[in-house]
Amino acid sequence: MASETFATEYLSIEALIRAEAGQACRSVHVECARETSLRARQAVAEIQGARRGAYFLEDDGGFDRDTTRSYLRFFARLAGRDGTAVGDALAHFGLEGCTRSLVAKLAPEQRALLAFARMSLFEPELCFCERPLLDLSASSRALVLAWIAERHEAGTVFVTVGQPLREALLLPGRAFWEEEGRLFAADVEEADVEEDDGFSDEVRVCKIAAKAGDATLLLDPRDIDFIESANRVNYASVRGELYPTNLTMDELEAELGRFGFFRCHRSYIVNVQKVARVERYTRNTFNLVLSDAAHTSLPLSKGRAEAMRDRYGWK
Repeated sequence: MASETFATEYLSIEALIRAEAGQACRSVHVECARETSLRARQAVAEIQGARRGAYFLEDDGGFDRDTTRSYLRFFARLAGRDGTAVGDALAHFGLEGCTRSLVAKLAPEQRALLAFARMSLFEPELCFCERPLLDLSASSRALVLAWIAERHEAGTVFVTVGQPLREALLLPGRAFWEEEGRLFAADVEEADVEEDDGFSDEVRVCKIAAKAGDATLLLDPRDIDFIESANRVNYASVRGELYPTNLTMDELEAELGRFGFFRCHRSYIVNVQKVARVERYTRNTFNLVLSDAAHTSLPLSKGRAEAMRDRYGWK
């Protein structure tokens, strides 16, 4: 049987959504400008048809005069669900401690979780989200990613827009980024991972050249949290700052592999010493959470997960 082919470029956001989310029923996550996000929302509405839809919008703050529980009860009635479903949604999204709080008094993070709790009541078949991870802490992000992964496994098609490519790559489905109106795939499937026979005992001095304005920095690998490739530029992340480097991802992988770095995704090389934990949401969905101040999450592609498991012995 012929293998499935995937387009790597689309001329417009409308064409992407029609082909991927509409015809192929694949989830897509797009780094794009605000104007493109608005067009994406309209395109999703046009392909929804008879499918149950749910929308997470940045400008939707909920009903300010409702309490958290009464807000969810209202939508549960619309969805034909009972009080048990409301309790389950409150529990899953960590909102049990604010059931009597007015929506107007909720912090941005709690409002975001409330919106996801609302959507979960409908068990949507098509879900559109604007920057779904924007206001979330590491713990809340894990709750949302777990729900998205669960619904994705159940067949829900997600279209998310506006987020940085790093966040798009954390979500199940295909990731795209925008350049001059065109959309490019960021998640081209890789061939089987080739493992080195082993690292030599040779002691090497390594500095990674990167730019900071007009200056050239020579970065110590121990200071680098991860390498990120975005929009055809490679960056070294050091204490939350991204510094562009002219080295290719293959060159960086070869240089940094001897210093405890691992190619966890086509677009990411991580300093394994900075990995705090591995999060698994479904059988084939993994993220790496770093020990930096922001608790940064990086994607771990399923093709790399087995190699990382074998090399570092995690289960």
